[in-house]
Amino acid sequence: MTGTPDHPSTASDGPRWHLAAWAAVYLAVAGFLQASLPVPWDADTSYHVAVARLIRRHGVLHAFPWTPFSWLAQHYADKELAFHLLMAPFAGLDWVLCARIVGTLVGAGLLLSSYLILRAERVRMAGVWALLPLIASLIFAFRFLLVRPHTASIALALTILWAAARRRDRTLAVAAALYPWCYVGWYLAIVLTAVAEAAHLLVEGRWRWRSFAVVGVALGCSILLHPNSLNLVRLSWLVNVKILMGTAWAGGSGFELGEEFRQLTPFEWGRYLAPPVVATCASLVAAWRHRHDDPSLVAFSAASVAFGTLTLFTARFAEYFVPFALASMALTARYVKWRHFTAAVAAGLLLYSTSPLVDMLRHVHERDELIPEALARNLQQAIPPGSQVFTCGWLLTGPMMLALPDRKFMVALDPTLFYFEDPALYRLWFRIPREPPPDVVQLIRTSFGARYVMCLREGRFAPFFERLTTSPGVRAIVTTHYWNVYQLD
Repeated sequence: MTGTPDHPSTASDGPRWHLAAWAAVYLAVAGFLQASLPVPWDADTSYHVAVARLIRRHGVLHAFPWTPFSWLAQHYADKELAFHLLMAPFAGLDWVLCARIVGTLVGAGLLLSSYLILRAERVRMAGVWALLPLIASLIFAFRFLLVRPHTASIALALTILWAAARRRDRTLAVAAALYPWCYVGWYLAIVLTAVAEAAHLLVEGRWRWRSFAVVGVALGCSILLHPNSLNLVRLSWLVNVKILMGTAWAGGSGFELGEEFRQLTPFEWGRYLAPPVVATCASLVAAWRHRHDDPSLVAFSAASVAFGTLTLFTARFAEYFVPFALASMALTARYVKWRHFTAAVAAGLLLYSTSPLVDMLRHVHERDELIPEALARNLQQAIPPGSQVFTCGWLLTGPMMLALPDRKFMVALDPTLFYFEDPALYRLWFRIPREPPPDVVQLIRTSFGARYVMCLREGRFAPFFERLTTSPGVRAIVTTHYWNVYQLD
């Protein structure tokens, strides 16, 4: 081992042109990955494009009448407003091109933020270390491909932990102030500041309250300036406490949440998170050895352990665990004498991950557009603007909103937001496509005011489709490989 956290003898900041060069590399990498997808894999991406288009037309939104049964209809809060504002200038383009541009920008931003942190910490080959999370875990690589605001959240989380650990108050304030405009998990700014201060307590034997004051003031001002400030706080409570802890982690029945909420199997955890686990263990050893002089390494190692522990309960935090673990390993590399250590780590990860990553890219390349332009035109002619559409689920509300602007759907973002608004009506909606009663058409017309039904063509809904097709006054508008659409006269 050699060097100190402030002046490692084996690394330097390097020429300033390195910053521009690595920024170009990260744009190229993120752009290549986005271009490798014929259409975005995640249906949430189309929802974000739809919201960006609504902002272009109506300005910043204060209500969401397009999902009248959701809590958001009258209590709207755009928990990802900055992401939608970034997307709005490109939302007039083809939605796939819009997604690729924004996905490239936010992906490159995450890689660049990692590079800047490691460069400031004088990590040798910091630019390479910033790229390694992409080949360290298939889960992280897949989540990196998704054009969603969590990418910005990861970048802000890394920045906040580093700024708090290094007592960079201006950087800490700016990152904390951005968080409520970028992601619903803005409370992480407080949690990560606590982790950094705990590291200082171990290293220096003292705790600084000023960091919490900086974060608290920045978050408070940011929330007050947010156009949906009060609703943003209420929505954050619903999402992080009621939905994540009370529904997803508690295994609540009657809710179908996103795939990222599920618990990883032991095989998946070992197969896809082994490199970050090894990196975390190695960084913990180094952090303990340097616990008296390196608060950054201690803080990042502790955060890696925390995020890694959370992955035992839900896959959602794997996207944080991987970059934090690799950043911890990069900080550990400052104390490794072997100059080829970074190259050896990169080579090992390539051997470990190349084959599954290629398979993943091949798999996502097979994705078809759920609602092609020709089908969208047919649906627009068949379903008038302002119509209420009954849907069997919520995950595909985004594609429906893109294909059928100015129509109304059941719920977006999360089904529990429907439940919080009207629990009895939610249970009826959830039951109808799964256990269709004899008077299903009348229920849809009277309880939901819908004359149109649009559902993904899944086998589990076959009894519902059969009940509709055999009911008088029901006409099938569209039947495709993906969709069943009906009109109820």
